Parts: sequence; C-alpha cells; structure tokens
Amino acid sequence: MPPVVENPLFFLDYDGTLAPIVDDPGAAVPHPEAPALLRTLDARHPLWIVTGRDLQALSSFLDRPYSAIGLHGAQEGTVGRDAHTLMSDAAAEALHRLRESVPAVEGLQVEEKDQSFAVHYREAADEETARRQLRNWLADLPDVLDAIWGKKVVELRPDGLTKGTAVRRIADQHPRRVPVYLGDDVTDEDAFAALQNMDREAVTIKVGEGETQADARLLGPDAVMDYLHRYV
Repeated sequence: MPPVVENPLFFLDYDGTLAPIVDDPGAAVPHPEAPALLRTLDARHPLWIVTGRDLQALSSFLDRPYSAIGLHGAQEGTVGRDAHTLMSDAAAEALHRLRESVPAVEGLQVEEKDQSFAVHYREAADEETARRQLRNWLADLPDVLDAIWGKKVVELRPDGLTKGTAVRRIADQHPRRVPVYLGDDVTDEDAFAALQNMDREAVTIKVGEGETQADARLLGPDAVMDYLHRYV
C-alpha cells in the first residue's frame, strides 16, 4: 500500500482512477464510494481533479465544484463552473483544422472537449488498421500540438501544456503540503515526473498495469478507494 502523509495535496485523475474505464466515455460514472469520499477529503485538504476531460463535461459525473485541471493541462478552473483555457490561438486554430479532417473510419468515436477533442478507436472493427490510419492523419502534426496515445484513444493537446506543468504550478502554491498524485494513463506520467523532480516529498501512484515511473501502484479504482479511505 502506498504511504499515507499528514498534510496531503491531492491530485486525482478521473477515468481509470476515480471511475472504472468503460467503452463509452459518457457512461464513466464514478466509483460508488467516490462521491462521499471526495466530499470528505475536499473539506479537509486541498484537492484537485486532474483530467483529460473538459471541466464542464466532468460536471455530469461529480456533484461538487472541485478545483480542477482539464484537457491534460490546457484548462484550469472549477468543475461545472468557471474554467479558462491556457492554450494559444495558434493551437486552438490547429485543433479546429484537425477536427474537420478526422478520418472516416467505421467505429471511430470523436469525443468533443470544448476547444479540444479525442478520437477513440476501441469500437473499430480492425483496431490496428484504425490506429494506422490515425497515425497517417497525424503525420504532419503542427508544432504547436502534441498527440497523446492512450488506451485505444488518441488525443491532441497544445505543446508545452501537460498535467506535469499544471501540478507543478499548483504544488508551488502549497509549499507546506505533500503532493499525492494518483493516475492511470500515459499523460499522468508527466505529472509523476514533474513532482518527482521537485525538491520536496511527493507520493506518486500508478493505477493499473503497465510501465510507470511512479513510486507506488494500486490495481484499480477499488484499491484507490481503499487507499483514500486511510485519510478519512
């Protein structure tokens, strides 16, 4: 079990961490224990949701206006309330152009995310072919964007804005707190690295299987709930 610290600053990913991974992103309801547990933790400690989702969309799953980072670091604000984009006009324009040219492949699902979007291919009849066509589509990706390949999904984000840059900025605002980051996907590795490179204590936890540079691991949302209950 990962360590429990006295003065935590929580950074919690949503999909795969607070909610099980499902085929339909619109059906990713939180773990049954998560709502009450998040309310308790948020009342006692600074807590941020760090997600690839747009923060307005996340409000359909969370019942409180939690502080949050959205779009993998390109958005900051409050779930269901105010949120502001950190991306440049050039990145926003490039995203718009790419959105209009997504390959017409049967089974691809485009998840709209305010100024950004993700393309899921888990429903494609031939996932390998779909992935190859998506790679061809992104072969000439503009320098202002990065492509993030996750769990049967590719997402686009502005270059230089990551979950790592976001959590580093927030952690600097709470120098007496110990960052505790839980996440399951490739974009969370940026956050693990950013916190580990700070000259202070931090707890980094990979949720699920796969290679990681996190210091500890939990198997899934059930184990996440068990761990977070130790702070209650």
